[in-house]
Amino acid sequence: MEKVKTLYDFDGDTENGELSFSADEIITVTNKDIGDGWWEGQRADGTTGLFPETYVEACDMSQTAAPVLDLPPPPIQKSQSEKLETLGDEKPWGDPAPTQEQQPPVASDGNDWADDWDSSAPAANYQQPPSPTKSHQSLGISEASPTKRTDRKTTIKVGMNLLSTFTKTPAEAYILGECKAELGDTATSHIVLADVGPMWENSPEPFSCAVSNPVKESKFSGFKSFIAYNITPSHTDTPVQRRFKHFDWLYEQLNKKYNVTIAIPQLPDKQITGRYEDEFIEARRAQLQSWICRIALHPVVSRSEVFKHFITSKDDERAWKAGKRKAERDEAVGGAFLLSVEPPPNTVDLVVAEQTLDTHTKFTRSMDESCKQIMIIGQEQIKCYQGAYKQENQKFALALNSLSQSFELDERPVSQPLTDALKQTSFAFESIGKMYGEQAKSDWYPLLEGINEYKGVLATFPNILGNEKSVLDKQKDVRRLQLENKVTSDEMDDVTLRTEKVAYCVQAEVNHFQHYRVGDFAMYMKDFLAAQIAFHQKIVETLQKTAEHYKSMVPE
Repeated sequence: MEKVKTLYDFDGDTENGELSFSADEIITVTNKDIGDGWWEGQRADGTTGLFPETYVEACDMSQTAAPVLDLPPPPIQKSQSEKLETLGDEKPWGDPAPTQEQQPPVASDGNDWADDWDSSAPAANYQQPPSPTKSHQSLGISEASPTKRTDRKTTIKVGMNLLSTFTKTPAEAYILGECKAELGDTATSHIVLADVGPMWENSPEPFSCAVSNPVKESKFSGFKSFIAYNITPSHTDTPVQRRFKHFDWLYEQLNKKYNVTIAIPQLPDKQITGRYEDEFIEARRAQLQSWICRIALHPVVSRSEVFKHFITSKDDERAWKAGKRKAERDEAVGGAFLLSVEPPPNTVDLVVAEQTLDTHTKFTRSMDESCKQIMIIGQEQIKCYQGAYKQENQKFALALNSLSQSFELDERPVSQPLTDALKQTSFAFESIGKMYGEQAKSDWYPLLEGINEYKGVLATFPNILGNEKSVLDKQKDVRRLQLENKVTSDEMDDVTLRTEKVAYCVQAEVNHFQHYRVGDFAMYMKDFLAAQIAFHQKIVETLQKTAEHYKSMVPE
């Protein structure tokens, strides 16, 4: 049998029959006729499964001197969304995220329009921010003598080794003029001055997306199973089918393009066990709808070519693959995305910008900690509702029922009404116990889902605010070099203009976040309190109805 050598690590989905391995292993190929870029093979330890043929190369065993080791399975790798969540939890606030490592090519597994990258009620009716009309001083913006802003082709080369001995972040590379990209048909993103300060210019055609009709499907004769969802944009009203793997790909592309200055909310975690149960499927559908609606609400991200392709490309395999490859070849990513941003002409006081940055950092830290506390308390309340509160009411119901059975031993007619009333009271508290057991689905679950969604958004801000902080520090370094006559005035002016653009972008993103935060949390609390009121009113009604049984037995 043919043997091949692995080129990369591959973390296969074992539940779908895929084989996991590390780089530089020897695998025995048992079947090449699987199709669509997949082979079947066996590792040295006897484990068998499917793997992409692009991850291996032919191996000449006659020239292999070293014996094949019986290696243990490699450790499970974290998905990209898990890596970003870990960064959000463990990185210090203000530190920029590291650059992404190059990933090996991914094999196609057939049905390319759907598999080449492989696959509650509608979201609230959000309103876009009002069209901005006035400038604001929160960023230290000067309204006098506006100047035309352009990204000149000046690159700071003199004394570069004096600026930093470390690898520059994409944001730092941008302000030093090192980002070069062909923008192609990348839309220009305008920032305008509103009453609250800089804001992304509203989308001329706002829309929302509905995620519906989750269906379990399979391929390879049932070897691999997955859930497919219909996505229907409001402006086309034409559904397209996507899998969670597609959402993951979209998240990767959006994060790669915008994560320097724009918050791309994290996807809900991918679940391995129990992922085809009806309750989980519905919860996942609701989470994906919230996620994609938040993307659709962003004036910049919603107009990106990759997002348009994701929500509109249908069954045309050629067009689908062309759009996918075009998105993956996009040069205007990371720091280069800033080349497509057009800020207001007004200058920015960078000292005030730094003070504003400190305020944002304190706010997001405090909000994140408060959200964590609500999550902890909410989870404790859910346990109480489904455990102690439910059980204590049901225990009381049992005790009352036992008492009524004791009273039945008294067969006098005068005792019968009390016995019957006690039985009804027992039924009432049994019912109240069940109410407690089910109530969390109506109030605590929706509240915690919203809080958890915002924790995913907040996790992106350490990177964004950290990028602005590093840019402001780098601008100061260049200023010092200018004082030492190692940087020209023109170079210094260009660095300052780019730094101001980064400050504008971050402030616009923060204001976008704050605008929707107010509406979202007002809606969360309104719905939570309404559910709590309805719950307690139902308990009151049950007790009042039960109390009627005793009125005739107690003299006025």
